[in-house]
Parts: sequence; structure tokens; C-alpha cells
Amino acid sequence: MRRAPHRGFTIVELMVAMTISLILLAGVLAVVYSSKVAYGQNERVARLQENGRAAVELMLQDMRAGGFHGCTRTVPFSNTLTGSADLLWNFAAPVQGYEWDSAGTWVPDLDASIDSPRDGSDIVAVRTVVPGRPLMTTNAGMASTTADITVSKNTADTLANGTPVMISDCSAAAVFGVSTFTDSGATATLVHTAGGAATGVGPGNDSADVGVEFKPGAQVVPVDTVVYYIRDSDTVRNGVANPSLWRIIGAGAPQELIEGIEAMQILYGEDTDGDRLVNSYVSADAVTNWSNVISVTFGMLIRSVEPNSPEVDARTYTLLPGNTVGPFNDHYERTLYTTTVTLRNTTS
Repeated sequence: MRRAPHRGFTIVELMVAMTISLILLAGVLAVVYSSKVAYGQNERVARLQENGRAAVELMLQDMRAGGFHGCTRTVPFSNTLTGSADLLWNFAAPVQGYEWDSAGTWVPDLDASIDSPRDGSDIVAVRTVVPGRPLMTTNAGMASTTADITVSKNTADTLANGTPVMISDCSAAAVFGVSTFTDSGATATLVHTAGGAATGVGPGNDSADVGVEFKPGAQVVPVDTVVYYIRDSDTVRNGVANPSLWRIIGAGAPQELIEGIEAMQILYGEDTDGDRLVNSYVSADAVTNWSNVISVTFGMLIRSVEPNSPEVDARTYTLLPGNTVGPFNDHYERTLYTTTVTLRNTTS
């Protein structure tokens, strides 16, 4: 009986099989690489969008509450704080801005409280009620315009001595610094004497006279000036400090909020005839009366925190009419946000 000869693959057959395998492997690798590139691109775009939305929402939240003077904007208003015309304590105006002009200077002159701003981007200060602060109500009438103020409050609520607060009803509003806060649990006494050294939260009072003998039921709420500006980040990546959105609340230290906010331009809607409608949008150096500002338009340019775009950014970006930046000719990715917000307390 004859035995069948042993046979295997020929060299040609092996080479054909290897070639087919390599083609299939190349296809798989191409799909994996394409998926990785797409994922990275989507992740970068998502981060840009998240940073932009967060920056815009933070500013919108404070601007909507800007210019709080109680239940109406037309009541008599007084401010007893020392330095009541200064940037941080001028609660008569809802907002105040600084413009970087064509000569390379800030108009008006930059306040000393704003540290190391990035040249070329605007700065805005909003006088507002910061969310989460205590809201108190007077439970007895004032015996005189200089008398201590007693309030009802939540048991856990407290205020640091020196805190600027606004007391208001539908007949008047006044801002003063709390010289001494005496906590009695569900009630408290607010002393507002003249003088006193500036504290870490407020400047003290020029006068103890708030101008009106407020009756029971008046609201007492802490108020602050919140300053937004662009400054280099404290974080250095590959030898580069990215531009970031920074915030100052009252007399507090600057806080870095969101990295990658590259530029900000602002226009202010001014009501010059008292009909509570915007007559024109102008830059900070052209505002005639900050108390007449009832709306704000701002544009923000957000860039990636690292130069990881495969393409050179040769585009130009119009933040607001008449203000265009770029091309940057680098590998950062960028996106643009613009929005307009009404200062609700100035139009009601």
C-alpha cells in the first residue's frame, strides 16, 4: 500500500497569506488611529465649549443681579462706606469698566486692586448680591438714622465685622459697613458706627447715618463688587502660562477661575433718556454715566490649554464689531463666545 506524500504551504502561498494579513492589519490600524484622532479632537472641542460656557455663565450670573437697590431702582440711595467713589465700594453704579485703548493704556486709570491684567482685554466690575450670602429682615424699626439695626435671620447665618451690606425697602436703600455683628441665634444686631479701620472685607464707614429710619420688614443683604479680568495663569504648561479668567470679590484676593480665556471685549448699553431702553452700546471710555448702563454685551475668545491642534490657526476672530484679533499662526484651538445680558435691577 502506497503512502500519500506529505505536502505543506509553498512560499508563494505563505507570501500571499502574509500580504493579505498585513492589508487587513493596516486597515484595522487605520480605523484605530482615525478613531483616536477623532476622539482627541472631540475632547478638545468639548473642553473648549465647557470652558466657554462656564466663563459666560459665571459673568451672566453676577451681571443679571448687578445694580441691586432693593425693590425699585428709583428710591433714594445713600452710601456711608469710606471711599464710596472707589472701584470696590461705589454701589451707586451697577457696573464699571476699563478699556485698553489704541495708545496702549487703561481708560480710566487702572484701580490698584486689579493685579497684573493682560494687556488688550477689557475689565469689568459688577456691583451685585453674591449668591449664597445671608438674607436678613429687620424685626424692629430704627429709632434714628444712626441707630443699631436688629434683624431676624437663619440661626446659622453670620457676618464678619466690616462686611458691606445694603438695607432696602421700597422707599429707600443704603449701603454701610457692619462695625459689629452681635449674633443671638435667630436674631442679630448690626452696629454701623463711623470710622473704624478697614478690614479684610470692607473699608469702614465715613458716617453712621444711613439717611432713613428703616421700618420692620426691610431687607438686609451683603453686597460686593465683583471684578472680572484676563490675567496669565499661575499654572505653567511646557514653559507657557496660559491666559485665564480671574475674579476679585470685594477686598478679597484675586481668584483664578478658568484657564484658556484668551481675550475679552465689552460694550455697555447706555440709557441716556431714561426710558429704560438702550440708546447705544459704547466702550468703557465712552460711557457718560455708569448709573445709566442697563445692558452689557461681551465677547470672549477661548483657546485650548495646550498647542495640540494638527493645523495652524490662521483665522481671524471678531469679538465685537470693530474688534478683530488674529491670525495667531500657532497650533492652539480657539472658539468664540458672544452674548448680551440685561442688568435686571436697572430696568425694573
